[in-house]
Amino acid sequence: MNYKVSIEGFEGQDIELKYSMWTGAKLLVNGKLAPKGMKRGEMQLKRNDGFPVTATFKPNFLGLDAPNLFVDGKTIVVAESFKWYQWIWIILPVSLVFVGGLLGGLIGATGFILNSKIFRTDVNGVLKFLIAGGITAASVIAYFTIATLFSVLLNQ
Repeated sequence: MNYKVSIEGFEGQDIELKYSMWTGAKLLVNGKLAPKGMKRGEMQLKRNDGFPVTATFKPNFLGLDAPNLFVDGKTIVVAESFKWYQWIWIILPVSLVFVGGLLGGLIGATGFILNSKIFRTDVNGVLKFLIAGGITAASVIAYFTIATLFSVLLNQ
C-alpha cells in the first residue's frame, strides 16, 4: 500500500511510504527512493531550505503494520494503528497454520494480507468486518479444497 506523508519543512515535496508485507517499507521522495543515510536503516532527506535531515522507519505492531517515520527528532504517524478487535479479524486466517501446516500457513498468510488491506480502505466499518469474514471463510474453503485435491492425487 502507498501512504502519502506530510512532514513539516517538506511542503510541496511528494513524499510517499510504499509498504508491502513481502518487500518491507520504502520511502519515495518525488517519485524516487530516498537516498541512504550514513548508518544502516537511515535515509537522508533535504528539507525545503536545503538542510539535510535523517529519517528512519519506526516499526509498528511487531512489524506487521505500516511503520511510522522518525524524522528530525519527531515521529510521523503514517497510518493509524489497527484496534485490537480489528487485529483479531485480520489475523484469524493465520490460524489455518495450526490445522494445515505449510499449506494452511500460506493460505492463512494470504488471507491475513487481504484482510489488512481491507481494513485500510475507506469502506463502511461494518462492511469491512463482513468482507474480512468472507475472506477468512474463503481461506478455510480454499485450504480444505486444495488439501482434499492433494490427498486424492497422492492416494492414486
